[in-house]
Amino acid sequence: FCDKRSIMARGRGHLRAAATSTSVALIVLGPGLWASGTTSPSVHADDASAHGALMGDDECAAQVLDGEDMQAAQERCAMNALQLRAASTAGAGAVEANFAASSDTLLQEHVMTADGKRALTDEERAIASRIWHYALPCYSQCGAKSGYCDAYCGPGNACCKYLNSADPPECHTARFWPVTYTSTCVSVNYNMRGATTKAPDYSSFDRGTSPSPSTVNGAPAPASLVFTNPLLFRPSEAPVMKFYIYRVQSDENYAPENQNMGNIPGMLWYLHNEIVWHPNLKRSGTYFSTSKTRLEKFRIMVRPTQPLFHLGMNFGVVNAFDSTRCTGPYGCKNFREFGYAVGCETWVAHSGSDFPHGQWDQENKYPNAVWYSLPGPCPTRKLEEKTPECIAAEPGGACVMGGIPTGAGDCTYTYEKVGEITISELEGIEDESQFKEMGGFEYDKWTDKGHLTDFWNDKGSEEACKRRIQKTEELFKKKYPTQEDLPDPMCDFNKWKLETAMTKANAWG
Repeated sequence: FCDKRSIMARGRGHLRAAATSTSVALIVLGPGLWASGTTSPSVHADDASAHGALMGDDECAAQVLDGEDMQAAQERCAMNALQLRAASTAGAGAVEANFAASSDTLLQEHVMTADGKRALTDEERAIASRIWHYALPCYSQCGAKSGYCDAYCGPGNACCKYLNSADPPECHTARFWPVTYTSTCVSVNYNMRGATTKAPDYSSFDRGTSPSPSTVNGAPAPASLVFTNPLLFRPSEAPVMKFYIYRVQSDENYAPENQNMGNIPGMLWYLHNEIVWHPNLKRSGTYFSTSKTRLEKFRIMVRPTQPLFHLGMNFGVVNAFDSTRCTGPYGCKNFREFGYAVGCETWVAHSGSDFPHGQWDQENKYPNAVWYSLPGPCPTRKLEEKTPECIAAEPGGACVMGGIPTGAGDCTYTYEKVGEITISELEGIEDESQFKEMGGFEYDKWTDKGHLTDFWNDKGSEEACKRRIQKTEELFKKKYPTQEDLPDPMCDFNKWKLETAMTKANAWG
């Protein structure tokens, strides 16, 4: 969104800013985030060293948008990445102000969101203050790789790219992102600040020949992965499935791992049953208060593990998560025997896939509704309790190398975000403030109707549910007309098959 004006690049140890008779107008933090100030000069693109360093970062330079040439892409990238020095148009020259490396002072006082200006939360301030080279690209500076990067990003911090399933598991624990368009330094496992323990290097792990979970190429397995089934250390023979998956989400940005998601009917059921009946567009839930605002769309590739495929299944059980910690079912012991497989659930009575929320079999009238679960790093602990050691032993199912999933126990899916719509535009609410002032509400579960919107009327009508599904599909299609059509796969999870196999393997202990 940058327009070559008022850009300040703030590193942990230094600040480069324009020197003029007025102060800098804004501090760019990332898409949708900036701090306000006063008027500032425009930026010159004549700092060759900064520009050259930026262009050497392949995380940025390779992104060319439709209708632009490489030079335009590089210029846009340079502005967005905050690499250029702000140069004065008033002839005062550039000023470099040095900050002590130990300083935790944050320059921004407010951030701008879709809902307007708001102050940083105390948690955001605490996290951001620990990040070195704040909001700057880090991929090249961290040895052209993602993951822990103490030397450049700060003790215990990592170089990561937002929503990049190919990044190491530690990246998937980040909850605060200075920028979202390129690799940047983030705080991970923030309860372990200053820790020197790193996740083990699994690059020498030969999954094709490893005979058991206790050995890796003839040597003891690093970090002792939690798997008890030796087949989880090998690629699966199962086919790869590619489809779309959706998440009901707040304005916060973080990876969809250790999360529950669904197809469009499944997410509409979730919204209808648990979210939109709260008054005043609160859109909260039983276990959270952060308002849900949008429906995100991801393209995902899934390959089941061999133990699951042997049972004739492409999906495991849906595991529930609370603050990224798995809370069941089966005490989450299914991971040890079947790996970090993507789980699915339906509401088809007596199908074996209507688990663990079969109490809604008769109530859910959304045809073909499916929920999914994506197990992520260290699912046995809550976000603030995760440690590097836990992440190494319990890496989750997102493939570190990206690409096509192998079906090994820790590489069952990859994903990328491909779009989103807001809940309000789905409902036809153009002005949320006016809607609330006029006494509007989305859905009253006692009258089975809304006021000033009828989108959620008739929860128990299958025809009404079909119309909501169709409208959602049409809205995504209108917004992203060139996306390929990918049908939903069949949810073939069967709890009786899984439970029988776990009993035979003595996996309950």
